[in-house]
Amino acid sequence: MDGNVEMKELTLSEVHEIENEEKDEIEDVYRRVRMYKRISALFTILSIVLLAVVFALAMKLTEVQSIQKCPESFAVKQLDDLNCSRQLCQAMYPSVQAAQHHVYRCAQCEPGWIKFQNSCYFKSKERLNWQESREACQKQDGDLAVIYSEDVQKFLSENEGLLYWIGLRYVDKKTWKWSDDKELTKSYWATGQPNLDSQGYCTLLRGRAAHMSNWYTNYCEAISQYICQKN
Repeated sequence: MDGNVEMKELTLSEVHEIENEEKDEIEDVYRRVRMYKRISALFTILSIVLLAVVFALAMKLTEVQSIQKCPESFAVKQLDDLNCSRQLCQAMYPSVQAAQHHVYRCAQCEPGWIKFQNSCYFKSKERLNWQESREACQKQDGDLAVIYSEDVQKFLSENEGLLYWIGLRYVDKKTWKWSDDKELTKSYWATGQPNLDSQGYCTLLRGRAAHMSNWYTNYCEAISQYICQKN
């Protein structure tokens, strides 16, 4: 032998066969790459979902731990005095059906009511007489508003410049009583009021007027808007 490598001449069919084999190998590599990419994408999505679940569980645990630091009874103390928020309260007590209204046990006030200090207030749009107004408030688990402080008087005097029934009426012997049966101690009568000569036995509060003097007497059968209150 002379050391030279003998070169074999390939036929055309053999060349095509080799090319096809190489093409199949390349396609097989591409298929594997695509499969690996899909598997990687699937694992990435699963990882993101798991992280989201872990994060949600961690947040829920934090909420529950925060709620557990709150007093056991929310009915005894006002939420303003608690160290937990309304959102945390709602997380612990989900929405329930009560009295044909969807309410939260920890909700500060129902829709349409406005919270001020320790009470919720509702200013009506309908006009009724004093007794009908009181019954309408009682149907909502409240009563006509009572005013024991200047802060409440000022708050109720804001906004609409309308006349509203409040829970104060004349009983007898120059005695005025609130709807909770307590006698009047501090008043905010307008000039010339109370006027009992015009059958004025119940009390109206005029909105937007000077809050220190905006109470007016009127016949209890007169119709007007009203203010409800509940604790």
